[in-house]
Amino acid sequence: MEGADALDLATRLRDLTLAQLEAARASQWETATEYLRQRDMVLQRLQAIDPERLDERCRAAIAALLDEVRALDRELVTLVETALEAVREEQRAIERNDAAARGYRRALGASGVAEIVDREV
Repeated sequence: MEGADALDLATRLRDLTLAQLEAARASQWETATEYLRQRDMVLQRLQAIDPERLDERCRAAIAALLDEVRALDRELVTLVETALEAVREEQRAIERNDAAARGYRRALGASGVAEIVDREV
């Protein structure tokens, strides 16, 4: 029975990884993070199984599933790195805009909290 449990866990790990990848492709990062948490729990259970107690056919099937997981993970890493770089670029743009606004305020002689544009009441 342990072999069937291990194979079920490996299949579940692959399915969760695929779901996480699909969420990442859709930029649903909170969902992707939840799948990562679930993956961790499944992986812990899978790692607790002694591979010596599994027959060769079961070990081969699990190895194939883990190869799929690794391939999906490589794509996940690429997506995460791309998203992180986009966030970093947005942060740099915000910092540039903030620096420009502070410089404009200084040039106008306004305090750091003054609005750039006067508003009519």
